[in-house]
Amino acid sequence: MKIKELYLDIVRKLEKRANPKKALIKIAQAQYFGVRYKSYGIETSEQTELIRSYSDSFRQLSVEEMFELAKMFYASGFSEQVNFGDAILELSVEDLTPAHYDFLDDIAGYLGNWAETDWFCSRVVQPLLRKYPKETLNLLRKWNSSKKQWKRRASVVAFTRKIGASGEFTGEALELCDNLIWDKEDLVRKGVGWALKDNMRGARERVLDYVKSLRRKGISSVITLYAIRDLKGKERKEILDIKPIK
Repeated sequence: MKIKELYLDIVRKLEKRANPKKALIKIAQAQYFGVRYKSYGIETSEQTELIRSYSDSFRQLSVEEMFELAKMFYASGFSEQVNFGDAILELSVEDLTPAHYDFLDDIAGYLGNWAETDWFCSRVVQPLLRKYPKETLNLLRKWNSSKKQWKRRASVVAFTRKIGASGEFTGEALELCDNLIWDKEDLVRKGVGWALKDNMRGARERVLDYVKSLRRKGISSVITLYAIRDLKGKERKEILDIKPIK
């Protein structure tokens, strides 16, 4: 089956399972948080079953065909189609190299909300950061100054979880976070705070000093409160007591 035919076959099955009432509820919930969202209203369990039924078909594709198909799903903007794109990337992530970074840049441009962005960072970008640090850091620096908020969020969320706790990329994380401390988008600022929180686990004093400097600058408390979530008692109070320098 050709890529376009396979894509249309899956879309037809998604449309057949669509539940307009549930779709409207999901869309309304997303819009409440200012997030772009399109949905067929299909339950997660049903989506998972449908994706599993196509796994063998995906595995029979070449790497380039898998990437082409994944891009079609991401470009649709529908949550359920993005989930298919995620599944394909999971199957092919070991085949990704810096030669495919233009493709990844395209995919990042289609990200439409924080959940899609964070999945993409943890399952795709972080493994590449460890495998190809120089090239991946260059890509993240590019996203860091993007006009698209989800690329900017991705540029710092890539340094969360185990990457942050390792302390291996703390310098680069602070560099990219610092470029976004005045970002107008709340979910970008929260991404900065999350990256700082997790990097504090790997380079405690260095990140603590940086967070204190942010308090003195008077940057959004969205960032600093998120960054100090792991702190308690006297240590937390010490940071909260810091007042902006006028």
